[in-house]
Amino acid sequence: MGMVKMKHINIYGPKSSPRAVLEILAREACFHADHIAEKINATGGGVENLYDPLFVQTIGVLKDLHADTTLHPYDGTGDFTYKKVQPLVEDIAQQISQRGIKRTEAEAKLATYAQTKTQLYHLSNLHTSVDEIFSCKYLKVRFGRLPEDSYIKLPFYSDKPFTFNEYDFDGKYYWGMYFVPESAAEEVDDIFASLYFERMWVPDFVHGTPQDALAQLMTQESDVQKELNELNNMGDIADVQTVAYLQKAASWLNYETQIFDMQKYVITLEHSYYISGYVPADRMEHLHKALEITPGVKAAEDDAPHHVDDSDLPPVKLKNNWFARPFEMFVKMYGLPGYGDLDPTSFVAITYAVLFGVMFGDVGQGLLLGLVGYFIMYQKMKLDIGLILTRCSAFSVFFGILYGSFFGFEHALDGFWRMLGFAQKPLEVLSPDSTNFILIASIGAGIFIIAAAIITGIISNFIRGIYAKTIFSVNGLAGLVFYISIILSLLPLLLGRAIPFVDTPLFFITCLVIPFISIFFADPICKLIQHEKLDERFGEIFTNGFFDMFDALLSFASNTMSFLRVGGFVLAHAGMMSVVFTLAGMTTNALIYWIIIVIGNLFVMGLEGLFVAIQVLRLEFYEVFSRFFEATGEPFAPLCIRLDTSADQ
Repeated sequence: MGMVKMKHINIYGPKSSPRAVLEILAREACFHADHIAEKINATGGGVENLYDPLFVQTIGVLKDLHADTTLHPYDGTGDFTYKKVQPLVEDIAQQISQRGIKRTEAEAKLATYAQTKTQLYHLSNLHTSVDEIFSCKYLKVRFGRLPEDSYIKLPFYSDKPFTFNEYDFDGKYYWGMYFVPESAAEEVDDIFASLYFERMWVPDFVHGTPQDALAQLMTQESDVQKELNELNNMGDIADVQTVAYLQKAASWLNYETQIFDMQKYVITLEHSYYISGYVPADRMEHLHKALEITPGVKAAEDDAPHHVDDSDLPPVKLKNNWFARPFEMFVKMYGLPGYGDLDPTSFVAITYAVLFGVMFGDVGQGLLLGLVGYFIMYQKMKLDIGLILTRCSAFSVFFGILYGSFFGFEHALDGFWRMLGFAQKPLEVLSPDSTNFILIASIGAGIFIIAAAIITGIISNFIRGIYAKTIFSVNGLAGLVFYISIILSLLPLLLGRAIPFVDTPLFFITCLVIPFISIFFADPICKLIQHEKLDERFGEIFTNGFFDMFDALLSFASNTMSFLRVGGFVLAHAGMMSVVFTLAGMTTNALIYWIIIVIGNLFVMGLEGLFVAIQVLRLEFYEVFSRFFEATGEPFAPLCIRLDTSADQ
């Protein structure tokens, strides 16, 4: 359990050179600016960062040009200035915008042509010119389609002044048109609307017969498609050299944007500037040497500024051994410990890996899980959880040996145990006699882990100088004694025999009554010790204590019983594999038998592996972390030039 030691540093220099120092700090990537300058500069407003919108626009232009937008570290070369890059980007962006308008118009034309072609195909049997039809002075014409079940209803309206001529039937609709005198158009339109007639609007550019119009339309469509292809070709807007220049300009703008934003960490005085922050102790000497190349710059270590609250504490950078390091991911998901607190990563690493192994105990599946975790998830997919699975797999193999299970074959390792001199393997999971032992052992493991979590919290609070709360609270010394004493009081009922000292009045008073009173009145006791004023009356104190004690008892019981899931998954794993073998045993074909075994093993590995990983993480977060872990730490975020996600990967 550890974290990197931080030192506070103040950097001074003449007013003309903060940029040079910021570039050094960004390059070294070991300086975490504190919040002093940021708070001061926030009150006075700030200068607008002109590089940021230009950077965003440049990335947008590159995307429109279908160019690679991956950012690379700026190497300091190239002729880049804001006055040179901005006009170029604006000019290209304007050309792209104009093309975009034309492209939208062309795409709209093509969509109209496609719709019109569909309509004209259904009217191809009409040999009369569309222009002649629409030239009728006293008749109205409506093109469209009529559902089949509506078409058969037209004879019911034979007394109405309209004529419907169909020219095509596609299996569902009759395509055609109806003529109606102008004076009766409104009435007939209502009739056809009630028959679900879908009107088709013939565009003004359609002339001649439908066959002639189709031929003209296909020619126009070909011309527009050719125009659209030319508009999609961005090569004539920006050649290869220009695109390369824009890509490097984007990297430069990303660099300038972030360097400009770093100025919020600089306090500018009349003739000098001031930057303060935290540096890992092992990088301090290296940073001093890097700053020496800048004339007039001085850097001095000092005591960290007075901390008003946890937000002013030094940043946290975890430091763990090779085994525990991957489990930092779980700790960061919950939150970082405050600077100077105990780092729970090692605690999580051990308990998570052991509990996972207990719940997923199988030699063959454990080995396969480790190989998949390391070579596929970590090496190929670059997922850190692959390293966690690799470590968990070792414990899966260990407990798989104890269970004698190899890819679900529960007696595959019997010869191994007989070779060691044992009559049988240590634990037969599927035996009815083992069920109680597994469940009781799960509860025992939960008691041990919860007690260890409380002890960890006690040590952490003592290190932080929190004494009263550590002694009297439910997660302090009083809570630990009370919890262990309740467990000891229940043991005689489970074991069927008395335990020395447990049934004595001295045990009842010192280990149950006194801790109970301490927890019940923990809040007022802590205030009195810290010389704080008690604002609550006795009734309020009693009521708060009652509910706090009720919550404490409930949490002790629920947290402890929650570990039953450990034994439950041990039994579930063996049970699921027994189902696989039952299904395989129903066939007499050897090939099908082994196919079922293989598929069953993969299914159980995938399904239960996921469930076990989630359930163990739940135990860590709710049953363990809630006992001692206060995630008040700020992550160490050094000044550096960050690239986009694809470049970082």
